[in-house]
Amino acid sequence: MKSAILALLGATSLSGPALAQSDPDWRPVDPDDLLLIEVEDGMIAIELADWIAPNHADRMRQAASDGFLDGRSFYRVIDGFVAQGGRGEEADSIELPQYPTLAGEFTVATDSVTFTPMIDHDLYAATVGHVAGFPAAMNEAGSEVWPIHCPGTVAMARDNDPDSGDVEFYIVIGHGPRHLDRIMSVFGRVIDGMEHVQALQRGDPSLNSGVIADPEARDTIVSARMASALPEAERPAYEVMRTDSDAFNAAKAARRNRTHDFFFETPPPVIEACHMPGPVRHAE
Repeated sequence: MKSAILALLGATSLSGPALAQSDPDWRPVDPDDLLLIEVEDGMIAIELADWIAPNHADRMRQAASDGFLDGRSFYRVIDGFVAQGGRGEEADSIELPQYPTLAGEFTVATDSVTFTPMIDHDLYAATVGHVAGFPAAMNEAGSEVWPIHCPGTVAMARDNDPDSGDVEFYIVIGHGPRHLDRIMSVFGRVIDGMEHVQALQRGDPSLNSGVIADPEARDTIVSARMASALPEAERPAYEVMRTDSDAFNAAKAARRNRTHDFFFETPPPVIEACHMPGPVRHAE
């Protein structure tokens, strides 16, 4: 009963037993695009997004291959906002010649992706919708598309310079901070293990911007690996519902029009893109 109610209220991903991979409404996640970050609470699975930020995605592949993130931490965690980790801001983390700063990757040409629009209006963009399971937006001219900041969005942190990201990242853990859209390089989204991100120790946002002062109190990144680096038998496997499919269109319609008896007051037929990311399931 509880799981049914959660689904009605707006659960954003699916889980369950292994399912066949022949369903045309679903696509497998490539192991080369699957970043696995292990924390003490469990495993966080992130699908990288080469369609928007190939250089930032490659940087995370490089960091995982180098073992750079192993033993580092989520050192700035602000409740309702983001969990930030990786590079850190301590003195021994400032100079990283092996990770030169990256040019920002903020938008792409609409004709380079398959963008499926939502029906409802958005406060931050002319049109919102999805690309490959990622909530996304499009400009008024219809010429540019970008991923939007929703819970589970993963992006590279930076300084004031738009081209200053290197190997310090954050995961959105609160209501989507959409004011960051188009000015931060989004390179992935959490597709499994968001409960482990939400379990991270919080900092005090009124003290040093949420940095957890005591290193011992921070959650350690036990390891970060690409799934493709693991033996095939040990790789977790996922599928994402194709957000240009009839199945996803039907799921959006059902989410917009909540007619279940649970809703004794019928909500307006509106759904935000952040409330409708591409569903994810475990695959064989």
